[in-house]
Amino acid sequence: MKEQFNKLMQKTIWCVIVLFCLRCFISWDDVIHNFSVYDLFGFAGEAISLATLFSVAYERWLWKLNPFESTSALFKKYTGVLISSYNGVESNAELEIKQTLLTIQITLITNESKSKSMSSSIDDILGEKILTYCFLNTPNANVRDRSQIHYGTAMLCVDNPRKLTGQYFTDRKTIGDMKFDVIT
Repeated sequence: MKEQFNKLMQKTIWCVIVLFCLRCFISWDDVIHNFSVYDLFGFAGEAISLATLFSVAYERWLWKLNPFESTSALFKKYTGVLISSYNGVESNAELEIKQTLLTIQITLITNESKSKSMSSSIDDILGEKILTYCFLNTPNANVRDRSQIHYGTAMLCVDNPRKLTGQYFTDRKTIGDMKFDVIT
């Protein structure tokens, strides 16, 4: 995500420069005949304000429309299955994703627990785009005698945003496979 942040900052700075130059060009006669440093600071303020608004809109929504953006745009909801080494049983699960250009929040819900991401990123690992996130799993109260609150890490391949597959492991020394399809 640091790379994405740096790219966004570069785009914002270039946007400020272009908007400042455009604003000076629009008021060229005033700049030449009635030069005022105060006016230039005003033009700079306008350029910074507009560039900031554009950057916020880009970071929240517009990046998904950019065909040159390398960050995978994921869907909001997926449904799928988990197969845990704990009991070998296939469990149904829902994956909810809230994503902007710089942030990803993941919630995984099963019939016994809910996991929420504490940190996450999409990185290129060995030629695949991988969503990696660390989570805190909070089991329902009625299963806590056999399933305590625990931490874990999950890695999902997001090369095809319609189908996510991967593995997870936990501090309870359990591992598992995950497969999700987008909810249409």
